[in-house]
Amino acid sequence: MLQKMKPVLLPLLLGSVLVCLSGCGGETALSPKSTLTAEFLKVGKADAIILTCGSEVMVLDAGEADDGAELVRELTEIGAERIDYLIITHFDKDHVGGAAALLGAFDVGTIILPDYEGTTQDYALFTAALENENISPLRLDENYSFSFGDAFVTVEPPSSYEITDETAEYDNNFSLITTIVHGENRLLFMGDAEKAAIKDWLSRGNAAGCTLLKVPHHGVYNKALPDLIETVSPEYAVICDSSKNPADTETLDLLTPVSSVYETKDGNVTVVSDGRTLTVSQ
Repeated sequence: MLQKMKPVLLPLLLGSVLVCLSGCGGETALSPKSTLTAEFLKVGKADAIILTCGSEVMVLDAGEADDGAELVRELTEIGAERIDYLIITHFDKDHVGGAAALLGAFDVGTIILPDYEGTTQDYALFTAALENENISPLRLDENYSFSFGDAFVTVEPPSSYEITDETAEYDNNFSLITTIVHGENRLLFMGDAEKAAIKDWLSRGNAAGCTLLKVPHHGVYNKALPDLIETVSPEYAVICDSSKNPADTETLDLLTPVSSVYETKDGNVTVVSDGRTLTVSQ
């Protein structure tokens, strides 16, 4: 069941899994019955991630427009008949571009978006597809939490959508930040959050150690990354980059002492959680 939550301590029983959450963080008592998988697609310098848990399917960002067909193929190959949740972290073309194709190919349940208006042609095509399908998305201005199979998901918007500089690329710092808790594993997806957004998120006091980090902004280095990496100390890190636009060396230098690092420029990255251990392959 979908439920909107304030960032307070709340116990939630999900099947056989007892989850106790504070903000985006949480601790689990019992092991989930079904596995959680996350497939990070090799689609260049773009985010396109397919997640499954039990019978439910989630897509977290949709790459560029040309990547829509690849997402549809991947979803069809795993036998997906619908998309239960679609989260678009922000409206840059390398995150929203393939979303219209998904709406044309699948029944989509809940669509979660940041609460601002994009300016790209890809965003315009996506909103036209939403209108054509008569879908009203959730536009977040506060934390939103829901169960996903045996996992628990919290999506956090930025503290403010105020645009302070019309000439700056502000979309990245409007990224939604998603945490998925599955048994003892915690997966953190940072969208394209840059320095201001990372500092804002860390200042809220909800940050906790994670098993896997989807590194923000394709591995581009910024001065808030050291604090982020030190705080969440991921065992594994995935960077959505390309051979043409690889992760910055400074970012890799930060991660390698604490994480096993995978880059989608080298191929799809598959993550499987059984609730106790996490397996990452490429």
